[in-house]
Parts: sequence; C-alpha cells; structure tokens
Amino acid sequence: MQKLLLYLILLFSILSYSQDKRIEISGTLSDSAGKVVDAHIINITSKQGTFSDETGNFVIPVKLGDELKITSIQHKEENLIVANIIIKNKRLDLTLFLKDYLLEEVEVKKTYLSGLLGTDSKGIKKSDQQAVMENLGFNPFPKKLSKIEREIKTAYAGGIQYGFGIVASLDYIINSASGRIDMLEQQKELLDNESKLKELKSTYKNYIINDLKIDSTQVSRFLYFSHFDLNFSTVYKKGGVELIEFLKDQAQLFKLLQKKKD
Repeated sequence: MQKLLLYLILLFSILSYSQDKRIEISGTLSDSAGKVVDAHIINITSKQGTFSDETGNFVIPVKLGDELKITSIQHKEENLIVANIIIKNKRLDLTLFLKDYLLEEVEVKKTYLSGLLGTDSKGIKKSDQQAVMENLGFNPFPKKLSKIEREIKTAYAGGIQYGFGIVASLDYIINSASGRIDMLEQQKELLDNESKLKELKSTYKNYIINDLKIDSTQVSRFLYFSHFDLNFSTVYKKGGVELIEFLKDQAQLFKLLQKKKD
C-alpha cells in the first residue's frame, strides 16, 4: 500500500512538472493570399515573443493555459489559449484575416482660399460639439486611447485621493494587490516595443542588410534581439546617429552569438 502511495505521489509530481514546463511548438501563419511574414507572436503569460519568417513559420515556447497574441499590421489581432491539442501535436497553424479599411463619407464643398494659412483658418467654423466642449473646459480633440491604455486607466480607477487624509479606491487596491496593474503595464510595454520594432524594420531594413551585413531572413530576429538592450528605449527616442551606432554595436553582438551557436 505504501509503495502504491509513493508511486502515485511520484506520478502526480511528474505530471505536475511536465505541465509547468514550457515546450517549443512550431506553426505556420497564412491568410487568403498566402503565408504571413513578420507577424508578431507574443506569449502574454511568459512575456516571450517571436516573428514569423519569410515562409510564415515560427517557433515559440508554451505550456498548457498560456495566452498567445498574434498581431500583424495588415491583419486582425488573434488571441487564443494554449489547449491540450496544441501541446499534444506541438503544432499551431492559424489563418489570419485581413483588416477591413473603411473610409468615412465626406462632403466636398467648393471653397475659395487666399493661400494664407492664418487668414484661411479663421474662416473655419467650429462645430457645435467643439464649442460646447471648449466652453465647459474640456479638450474637444482628446487623444484616442488604445485598448491596453483603456484597461490600465480602468485598473487605476479612483486611484489615491489626497485631502484631509489619504484615501485609495477599492478598485485600485484590488488591482494593485492582485498584480493586475503591473501585468497591464508590462503588456503595454510589449505592444509599444512591437510598434517600435515594426517602424525600425520599415526604416532601416536595407541598411541592416546592406551595411550591417545581416541576412535578410534574420532582420526581424536581429531587431527583436536588439530591443532587449537596456538602452534601447532611450536610443530609439533620440534616433539619428545614436540609433545607427546602437544598431552597429548590436550587429556585432548578434553575429558573435550566431557564430557561437554554429
């Protein structure tokens, strides 16, 4: 009886360990036109990510229950939870759907302009809504918040109020204690970095390939590697010569690591 009990405990321990351990799964992203290149596959749970290569293939470590997010400039965002079937097959093939771009209908009127911006702008009438908002002291053109920014704003709802004492809202206390605020802030950082990487690739792809001698199939991987540097955000904001020098240094490190792997 004791041997059986020990065996069961050992078995449960092994099963529990295997469920907690992440394994690498491979997959392919495609759409109605073919394979999807340079889509960003993010494991929200482990905060790891990768890009699909030129054939739409990718590899990412996951475990049961992880939340994955797949984003691409031209496609609708996909979110899914890693299920048993994915773990069993070590495979995830997805079809992405192209975004629908709809333009608002506008009315075109003939307007005579003087060619002087200061003069012509005075003739532009404010809408009733704009006038009311300004009279009430509100900005009639507020910045449109992204989904993650709205979630963070909601999590901070009420915040901490200072007056005759310090009062914190219940929502803020719960979200802070549960770690939800930290999690949302980290997700926002991931999405911000994703946007930066896309912009860098669009602007510096030819420079990275021709001058830094990074293989065209490794450009996304190189930029993803570079963004882990502690100085990435600071250099990205400055841009220009400092960004070029940063990419040069990162290219040397990237090539050195590639040689060690080979």
